[in-house]
This record gives sequence, C-alpha cells and structure tokens, in this order.
Amino acid sequence: MQERFAAPPARVFALLTDHVEFGRVLGEDIRVERQGVPAPNGLGAVRAVRARGLTIREEVVAWEEPRTMAYRVVSGAPLQNHLGELRFTPDGGGTRLDYRIRFDWPWYLGGALVGNLVAKSLHQQISAGLTKMAAMLR
Repeated sequence: MQERFAAPPARVFALLTDHVEFGRVLGEDIRVERQGVPAPNGLGAVRAVRARGLTIREEVVAWEEPRTMAYRVVSGAPLQNHLGELRFTPDGGGTRLDYRIRFDWPWYLGGALVGNLVAKSLHQQISAGLTKMAAMLR
C-alpha cells in the first residue's frame, strides 16, 4: 500500500506509530500492553488489536524514527511469518508511506486461497484508514 501525506515525515511517523490513535482511525480497539523504547509506542512495544472477536498481539521489532517501523504478530492469529513494515520517505513538501504486510496462511486453514482473502480484507481496511489519516493532515 502507498499513501501520500501533506506533512513532513516526522509528523506522519508520530501519527501512524501512535498505536491507540491508529486504532481509533481504523475503528478498532488497539491498546498498548507493554511499552517500548521510546515509550509508549517504540521498539519492543506490544499492542493488542481487538477485532472480529479476536485479540491479536503485535510486537514492534524495528523503530527508526522518522523512517521505519516494523511489527510482527506474536499471538492470537493463525498467521505465520508475519511482518508489517511502514517506511516513510520525504516527498516534496510531504511524505510518501510504503506499507507492506507479509504473512503465510496455514495450509490446514485454506492455504493461499484463504490467505489471499485475508490479505485483501486487511488491505481494504488499512488503506481506508490511511486515506482518512492523510485527510486529517491536510
């Protein structure tokens, strides 16, 4: 996914890496269960995403302010080898965000067919949230 923001990378990074605020914009309940460095959202932070009857825990595994944040699912979802990466690049007077989510879906739960449906749903929901956030920064 890509989105352009009419704000500098530091401001966009701060907004998108605020786990609780990101959850509000997505319409999901996201809470920080363990603070990271820097507190509360940085490296090592664990956030709980409560959605669709599940509680999925994600851990921040990379934090290079204001360029990169990455996270992985640590519990609560059948995803395997999950990695979400947000990269913030200066773009004129604003910021270009490249957001990638990679994961494997277990063969015993429908394999690639179901995994592709899950990926499409995540893409739609997150893209809508990013568009909303970009509008907030205009």
